[in-house]
Amino acid sequence: MNIESRQLIEALQADGDNRREAEDWGAAKAAYAKAIEEFERIGGDDTEMPLTADDLALRKEIEAHLGAVDARLARSHFEWGKTAYERRDWERALEELEMATELAGDDDVAFLEQIKPMLDKARVKTRDRHIHDEITPLVERGDNFRRAENFGEAILEYQEAIKALAGLPAEHRYVVYVREVLRECRRHLVKPYLARIHRASQAGRDRQAFALLKRAQLLIDENDLIYRAFIDQIGQEIAAKLTKKDLKEIEESDEGESADVWSKAVAEYEEALDLYSSFTQTDPLSPAYAGANIYEDKFVQSRRKLATLYRQRGDRFRDKAVFDKAIRQYREALKLFPRSDKAFYDTFREMKKLRAQIAPASA
Repeated sequence: MNIESRQLIEALQADGDNRREAEDWGAAKAAYAKAIEEFERIGGDDTEMPLTADDLALRKEIEAHLGAVDARLARSHFEWGKTAYERRDWERALEELEMATELAGDDDVAFLEQIKPMLDKARVKTRDRHIHDEITPLVERGDNFRRAENFGEAILEYQEAIKALAGLPAEHRYVVYVREVLRECRRHLVKPYLARIHRASQAGRDRQAFALLKRAQLLIDENDLIYRAFIDQIGQEIAAKLTKKDLKEIEESDEGESADVWSKAVAEYEEALDLYSSFTQTDPLSPAYAGANIYEDKFVQSRRKLATLYRQRGDRFRDKAVFDKAIRQYREALKLFPRSDKAFYDTFREMKKLRAQIAPASA
């Protein structure tokens, strides 16, 4: 290297040595790092003279000093991290211990093993804190809905919380709590079905009882082995009273209306809409004294028929606890039911029960 570069590097080394002797480890590291950067610059500068053996020896000496300073800084960060760890300041502990690990040399095995247990726990605790902050609003809303016995809305909140808990072990206390309250809410949704199943069975309406039981099975938490076994036992008792034909027809009815039923309903609605929209008082089929649209009844009936299909599909999604899809079907039904129709208010009431997201958004 040329004389100017050598003098600059030696000056940086001297600065680093002075600061190291004064135990100003951070400033010493900065001075040595600048000296190493100068070596890197020289290596990429075609106008510089090649490095001599003395130059390489100087670099090696500076790197050794830098390594010693890093080791001292690593221990300082470890002490700071240890103090934060003891105070349960997990994020500060994580930051300091990660820095200590980064500064420590790969060959400083004993020191790295001393850091690792605290670093692992700080990482877990920091992760838990972030997850806790994320799920707390969801769980609190779910708890509020559950206490108010709005179990469908509570399930929506708890399901969102479960998504945020993905990756945590099943035995983690957050996961255990949310799954327990989710299971409780699902059981509450099943209880009304059990009462209806019992009444239908006592009245000899076994097909109705079995159809209700199949819907109840969809609501049970997949890990709720006790409740599932209880429902399955009831189902076996009812199924024993039914013929194979009955069971097949119930199975087919659970799939919902066929595509043909929907196509026919849509076609009738579109035809009625076209007639209703194009009607005028000069229509040759209209009596001269008639003031109302003669196609109004047909139009209203076709709308109600299509709306009912949407409502029934929404009910099936609701019964399967697929609440977002149920809400979408209810919305379509509300567009078609006349406001004077009782079904409009019944549908709106069902949708309102499921729209858990509206209350938190306006809070």
